[in-house]
Amino acid sequence: MTRSPRQLIHGLLRFGKTMLWLFVGLSIAFITCEVLGWKFLREPAQTLLSKQLQREVILDAPFQLHLWAGIQLDLGHLYISAPESFKAPHLVDANNISIKLRYSDLWRYKQQGALHIREIRVDDIDAQLIRHADGSATWQFPKEEDDDAASQPLPVIETLVVKNGSSTIKDAISNTSLKAKFKTDEGSLQDELRSEVSINGHFQDKPLKAFLETPGFLPIATQDQDAEPIKSKGWLEYAKLRVDFNGKVSDLFGRQDIAGDVVVTGPSLAVLGDLTGSVFPTTAPFRLSTTINKHSDIWEVNVDSAKIGKSSLNAILKYDPRRQDGGIPILSGQLGGSRFYLADLAPAFGALQADGSPVQPAKGRVIPDRPLDLPSLNFMDADISIKLDYMDLGNAFALPVSPFKAHLNLTQGKLGIDDIFANTADGSLNGSFSVDAHEDKDSDQHQYLPQWQIKLGWKNIDLAKWLQVSKDRQEAAKKQGKQAPPYITGTLNGRTDLTGKGNSTAGLLSSLNGKTTLFIEHGEVSRLIMELLGLDIAQSISAWLGGDHSQRLQCAVMDLKASNGLIQPEVALIDTPVTLVLINGSVDLGQEKLDLLLAAKPKNFSPLTLRSPIKLQGTFADPKVRPETVPIAARLLGSVALAFVNPLAAILPYLDTGSSSQAYNCSQSLSTYTGKPVKTPETPKASPASEENHAIIPGH
Repeated sequence: MTRSPRQLIHGLLRFGKTMLWLFVGLSIAFITCEVLGWKFLREPAQTLLSKQLQREVILDAPFQLHLWAGIQLDLGHLYISAPESFKAPHLVDANNISIKLRYSDLWRYKQQGALHIREIRVDDIDAQLIRHADGSATWQFPKEEDDDAASQPLPVIETLVVKNGSSTIKDAISNTSLKAKFKTDEGSLQDELRSEVSINGHFQDKPLKAFLETPGFLPIATQDQDAEPIKSKGWLEYAKLRVDFNGKVSDLFGRQDIAGDVVVTGPSLAVLGDLTGSVFPTTAPFRLSTTINKHSDIWEVNVDSAKIGKSSLNAILKYDPRRQDGGIPILSGQLGGSRFYLADLAPAFGALQADGSPVQPAKGRVIPDRPLDLPSLNFMDADISIKLDYMDLGNAFALPVSPFKAHLNLTQGKLGIDDIFANTADGSLNGSFSVDAHEDKDSDQHQYLPQWQIKLGWKNIDLAKWLQVSKDRQEAAKKQGKQAPPYITGTLNGRTDLTGKGNSTAGLLSSLNGKTTLFIEHGEVSRLIMELLGLDIAQSISAWLGGDHSQRLQCAVMDLKASNGLIQPEVALIDTPVTLVLINGSVDLGQEKLDLLLAAKPKNFSPLTLRSPIKLQGTFADPKVRPETVPIAARLLGSVALAFVNPLAAILPYLDTGSSSQAYNCSQSLSTYTGKPVKTPETPKASPASEENHAIIPGH
């Protein structure tokens, strides 16, 4: 049946009236709910959250929800339980909470996945953040199958005010137990806005305390590139380490950009590495004055002053902790210094514990056997150029190394110090040093001990300038109005090529294999020393009373072979017009035992010559030097000299410096006492001293 126009109009009016009353009713209901705060939604919301999180969630009254011009939730009490497997009272327990969000922020979150929260205010909150050794944690919730938590950025909180807050952090994986307390008054009407965070507890089983003060804390956690950095000041104490910071921070919950001045003091750089997860050696006590600038993930560190032991260093470094494509963090830059003391390296080779405390060697031992932290070389790569203006070698040396240059490279647990070049006493030293502590984490096979290698060559070092004269000798010469003569002069040349394995200095030395060769040319040696080596009492007293005089060195050469830590001289002789000294025997680095024989043959007649060899025996901790009770027989000296003939012939090519006089003198020294000629090379090879730029290094 067709409806008339009048009926149609009447129907439309009735529908419009119904919709109007429905709108009015909904408006009244909305206004009523808005005024009352949607209190009836508290229990449904509580039930829904408990189901979604699979935890007990309590939303206690007063419950006030307002949806006009944005979302505002006021809650008297929020409680979220911890998983049943954790002995924790809760995950979150907070009182008097107010949360404000804009609808535009919700739309942006839907489109971009970045949640902005306009404001959070909490009177009191406590969080229990606990993680077990298996990786399970109180903050873990069930995830949807398509939930990609790693790709979701952290929420951006524009304003946070926490009157009182605390957090308990317990992590079985890192052996961490911390208690954090904080209070924030930010975005309020107070004249001075201030936030404080204090932390107390243990990190990696070591005591830790920290404090941070800033006029703005969480508003700086913004992804706005133009966000203004906030001035911050704080300190941290960790296992006798002290860090003081004064600078600016921005986007603390995002990029965590940091810039400012940092002063670090502590017993050892290894403690700093332990705190930051970086690879630093064990050192003497230190003080660092640095300027840091962290943007996104990259740390730029300008070390204006680094006082480590007696050394004074500086550095410009960049640290990239990103682990892309299965890689590991990398440290790169330059290391320099106005003064470096070689003795300050001793802690890195086991002289001190990682925390800077002294190492007590085993009874009767002197070589450190503390395991070195070589596995940590796998945690970071490095690429650093080194240039030191001054390197002090110790009290035995009158002149330093100046300069010292090298390149440090650390790749997948393989540390190399290459391109070593150093000048000292008109001579030079060059070569390389490496240790391979690479670990194959994908292999179940037994890991080999770290492999060590050192290749060095030295040439044209002036011993008269290089070696220090003892204070007693200096004082004696001063009383006579003379300058203290050096014990030995001449030009030192040589090379070393050694390999070993082990995770401690003692282990390395007990496994050494290779050779070391050194010789002196155009030199002189103290007559008093040579007479004493020959046990010529009369001549020694004469030299001491009448003043010491130098004797020309006709030959001074030493060729040492290392085999599993046992050092034996294949050739070791010193020859002057006064005395010939041959050295035979061994030094056991593994057992720290000495068994050396110094056989000396005086060439001049003296009625008080004992003609007995000197024995150096005992241990490194208790060496014993004594003459043999029976006079030395000529055949003993001859047999020792005869044993040196073939090894000497093998190294003679390296002893010639162009004139072949050195090689000839050494061969003549042995020929006199063996009755067998030692042939000099027809075509002498270049020695370390004859090379234009580098000493001869085996394998180079």
